[in-house]
Amino acid sequence: MGAQLGTKGAISDINMTPLIDIVLVVLIIMMVNIPIQIEEMGLKLPSNVVQPPQPPSDDQLVVAIYKPDAEGQEPKLALNRRLMGEQEMLYEITRRLKPMTGKNVFIDADKAVPYGKVVDMVDLARQAGAENVGLAKMKDEGPQAATSASPGSGMPRGVFLGSPLVVGAMTESTAYSSIEPLQGSIEQCYLQQLATQPDLTGSYSLKVEVGPEGQLLSVPSIEGDAVGNPAMAACVTKVLPAIKFGPLHPTGDITTAGIRYPVLFSPGATGG
Repeated sequence: MGAQLGTKGAISDINMTPLIDIVLVVLIIMMVNIPIQIEEMGLKLPSNVVQPPQPPSDDQLVVAIYKPDAEGQEPKLALNRRLMGEQEMLYEITRRLKPMTGKNVFIDADKAVPYGKVVDMVDLARQAGAENVGLAKMKDEGPQAATSASPGSGMPRGVFLGSPLVVGAMTESTAYSSIEPLQGSIEQCYLQQLATQPDLTGSYSLKVEVGPEGQLLSVPSIEGDAVGNPAMAACVTKVLPAIKFGPLHPTGDITTAGIRYPVLFSPGATGG
């Protein structure tokens, strides 16, 4: 409130001058700050720089099939962008899938690759123990280029047991622990034939069916024979019935189990 000259008493009008001064100061501060805020927002915009493709991680397996260098030649193969032969590919996929929880393999093929070769690689991945095999979308430029090449098979001499594929009332670890005691006997069958055929190599897919009490429902057999040695196949077939299982743990109506064991054979560095 204030006093007015020439009158008696006080007046009730509010003095607006200080309030207007404050509003003007605040307005000026806001006007000064607006350009700074806009500039900061501009700095947060995404960059247009294209990142180069990264190689697959160790827990992702990608089989690349490149177009042949010339007509009549076989397509080159790479696992995670590392060139290698088909036999080493089988070993590497089998070895790497073993500790994985999700056993997935992806096939990335060039458009010029024959369809039959893609099917062969799908079968190879299945044989190595892959639960799921996916096909990557075909690209005009083909699969990513290889970044390295293997000097040769890294598989040691002897027998390698891959991750079993199990369907039914049994875990993968139980299935593996059941076949593991037979590895030595299977290896003896292989070494006997390796003495007369130093470059003998290949793989088996062993089929085993198990009942509720751990009994064998059928005679274990070799379904996929990529070795091609009848004497060794006969020897291994005699060994397989010695496999032992404990009682299964049924889940609902599932009381039995079917198992496929991938088994690889390698002559190692001494092979021809």
